Amino acid sequence: MTLDIMLPYYGDVGLLQAAVRSVIAQSDPGWRLTVVDDGQEPGVPEWFAGLGDERIRYQRNERNLGITKNFQKCADLAEHEYMTMLGTDDVMLPNYVATVKALAADHPKVAIIQPGVEVIDAAGKVTNTLVDRTKSKMYRPRFTGQVVMGGEEMAVSLLRGNWLYFPSLCWRTEKMQSVRFRPELRVIQDLALIIELAQAGEQMLVDDTLCFQYRRHAESVSSSDAKLGV
Repeated sequence: MTLDIMLPYYGDVGLLQAAVRSVIAQSDPGWRLTVVDDGQEPGVPEWFAGLGDERIRYQRNERNLGITKNFQKCADLAEHEYMTMLGTDDVMLPNYVATVKALAADHPKVAIIQPGVEVIDAAGKVTNTLVDRTKSKMYRPRFTGQVVMGGEEMAVSLLRGNWLYFPSLCWRTEKMQSVRFRPELRVIQDLALIIELAQAGEQMLVDDTLCFQYRRHAESVSSSDAKLGV
């Protein structure tokens, strides 16, 4: 099984390179990384060309598509059975691919897998913000090990408070591609998709195996929009 890792890129080159290096460092080599560059930062195409890894595909958009359209383009380009939409500023721990592939094999009927995540700051230091404490203490379901959720239970839990970490999710590609990113949304694209899948009767596996680092910092789109109330 090959995991499609889709990376819609725009922003800081250093963070992009850290994200890509975290993919290259995976203990399980069964992955393919596709980077869709929605910016014009100099030197980026040359950096990818110099990696010399046939598992990495890179393309730069002729014109800026914006967040949602670039996300959709990435989703449409995925070809393998499972996919992840990695954030430019996030980091896969070395066991991410192995973990989600094992979980997918054990639970072939689920549409989405949420593995264990820790939060890091702009400098890469593990942190625990008020937002993330609220997610884990108030909204995330209480369980040990793993739990499967679906339907109304999943929708109600997420509508109370979205406790997921979108860039860490592993999706069945056909399920991701069966719904569309809504162009009027910027920062809750994942929630809209998952609610649609819940309405269709799909299930999500939540597992506490730590394998992903989600970067929370002031320059991120979600943080800046939260300050503006959008």
